[in-house]
Amino acid sequence: MIFITGLCDDGCYYCPVSRDRLNKDVFYVNEVPVSTISEVLLELARSGSRGASITGGDPLVRSDRTTKLVKEIKDHFGDNFHVHLYTSGRYATTGVLRALDRAGLDEIRFHPTKMEFLSRAKAAKENTSMSVGVEIPVAPHIEEWVKDIIVRADRLGLDFVNLNEMEFVEPNARALLARGLRESATRPFTVEGSLKTAIRIISWARDNVSIPVHFCPATFKDEIQTRNRLRVASLRDLRWNEEPLASGTLLEYSCIAGKGVLVKREVYPTPSRRPVVAEEIVGDCPD
Repeated sequence: MIFITGLCDDGCYYCPVSRDRLNKDVFYVNEVPVSTISEVLLELARSGSRGASITGGDPLVRSDRTTKLVKEIKDHFGDNFHVHLYTSGRYATTGVLRALDRAGLDEIRFHPTKMEFLSRAKAAKENTSMSVGVEIPVAPHIEEWVKDIIVRADRLGLDFVNLNEMEFVEPNARALLARGLRESATRPFTVEGSLKTAIRIISWARDNVSIPVHFCPATFKDEIQTRNRLRVASLRDLRWNEEPLASGTLLEYSCIAGKGVLVKREVYPTPSRRPVVAEEIVGDCPD
């Protein structure tokens, strides 16, 4: 995942982006901070990525940077390296959309914070070769809004609608509580009732629209997507003093200089091997 900027002008109350990123022009790839596109390419290669998603914030707040990034990725990894992008559509002018298409963007997913932004999705469908869809959160209190967007996306001839289980995390918790929403007792870090709402909507969509409607539970992102990415990265970049774990993290063994003790750390397979998950002294350093 490429977090190309935290800048955004939509102010969604349910936004789960951390406060050290939101509304700040910061740049990350696979949770690794970067400052150049060359660093992005290196991290994608190091981690064995076969595709990339570009997110934020809203990537189109920095449309020139985003378009250049897409082109560089395609030039480096080839046409089979799939790249998709998330945007509200606020800045998705026809010119920007065509530039992204020429750069090689494969797919664009709109989160229409205003219904009028769906016209930008229509423009993308009519003026580019990209796959064009909608990706929005789902929760009990916005069920009718979700259905309305699905109907409109179907009428516009878009390619798909993705529903994401609404997250309940520190950055958005206060705003969700103010709206009477609660964290699920059985599905940590998600809004209570989101899963059941998604199932109802998918059942309704089967009988009322022809556009494909998909659902992505929060657990899939955390337990499948993220874990698989970590596993691939750890196996490709394993060092002599490390052991891979099923979780995708690594056990790193090292001696503390001047103390003569052997330390075992559980770390993430980032270039710097940080952050550290756990650490303990396991014995003396070998001679």
